[in-house]
Amino acid sequence: MDESNRRPVSRRDTAVSRERPRNTRGPQPPRRQTGTASEQARARRERLAAREDPEAEAPVHTVPQAGDPQTRRSPERSAREKEQGTSGREKEQRKSAAQKPAQKRKRRKPRRVYNTNFGFKFVTMLAVVGVIVLAMMIFFKIKHVDVQNFGTDGKDILAGSDETAPTGDPASDTSGQTPGTGRHSYYSKDEIIQASGINIDDNLLSLSKASVASRIHAALPYINEIQIKKKLPNTVIITVTEFTVTYGIQDEQGGWWLISREGRVLEHADEKQVNGHLIVAGMPIQVPEIGDYIKPAAADGADLSEIAAKQTATLAVLPQLEQSPFAEQIVGLDVSTSYDIIIWYGTQYQIRLGNTENLSYKLNYLDSVLKELGKDKSGTIDLTFTDDDGAHFLPFG
Repeated sequence: MDESNRRPVSRRDTAVSRERPRNTRGPQPPRRQTGTASEQARARRERLAAREDPEAEAPVHTVPQAGDPQTRRSPERSAREKEQGTSGREKEQRKSAAQKPAQKRKRRKPRRVYNTNFGFKFVTMLAVVGVIVLAMMIFFKIKHVDVQNFGTDGKDILAGSDETAPTGDPASDTSGQTPGTGRHSYYSKDEIIQASGINIDDNLLSLSKASVASRIHAALPYINEIQIKKKLPNTVIITVTEFTVTYGIQDEQGGWWLISREGRVLEHADEKQVNGHLIVAGMPIQVPEIGDYIKPAAADGADLSEIAAKQTATLAVLPQLEQSPFAEQIVGLDVSTSYDIIIWYGTQYQIRLGNTENLSYKLNYLDSVLKELGKDKSGTIDLTFTDDDGAHFLPFG
């Protein structure tokens, strides 16, 4: 048969779409290869698939057969088309790869490493800490304790002298002066060190500052302020400030006591020792222990709120009087009533302050009034400001 009259045969019309008859004609000559290399490879894959599954539906596309006009190409044209097809596919692959967004690289989770020697390392760490603590306890032992006692003038009272000043009131007894200084001190350096409870060869780092200060306050009531410093490698510095002004007050049984401006009981005294101190009258206290704070005595049926108000007024007035320019001339404070406080300026003036409102203003105003009245007059100065904002003076007699 003339090959030019043959028409392209669709794959659907071939034996792929129906059951292939058995080959009874014997061996066939090799089939002529047509088309490009990729088309030939695809045709071989399809033939293999058809042999494995004859009932599978064949692809729709057709395979060029021998004699097909489309297959009549010159060798040069086939090579050119093959080269163009390969280069075109490569371009498309590169273009699609460039347009494809880059996928973020997933961060790998760090692999957990389990330490199998934890117990050994923990024991080693404890041993190292123990060695360090032991070394500190051995090398940081207390060898020196220095004491500084500062007065109101900011100078060390005990500097240059370790002698003990006599116990008593330095304000009324000049024998209480620290030798060589001309100033007063209640306690010597040795007394302060003994009260602190610090011993030589104690560990410096384990020393409790709060405990040392508490022991000194309990044993030495005239100590006002305490500072404890540790100086490596082996020194402790104790800095104290003593009370320089004290006040006399009477208990409910008639005994006299010296107190600080904060109301702390410093020592028991007699009438002779109380002379020269500012006397707080009108508020008898309960019998105290040295180092305690004053507690007003309450008689049967007494107004407890008024008693508490008198105590509050006393502790408010004493520090203000101590800081006033005329503090040395004040000899008495009467708090019989919390709303009518009276102070005595020697025997020359009786000063009525009223209550504790505007106390600083009243004392500053009093300083101006005293300068204006001078030393030739005596009487009552009224600073209650009940009628107006001025002071009133009423001479005695």
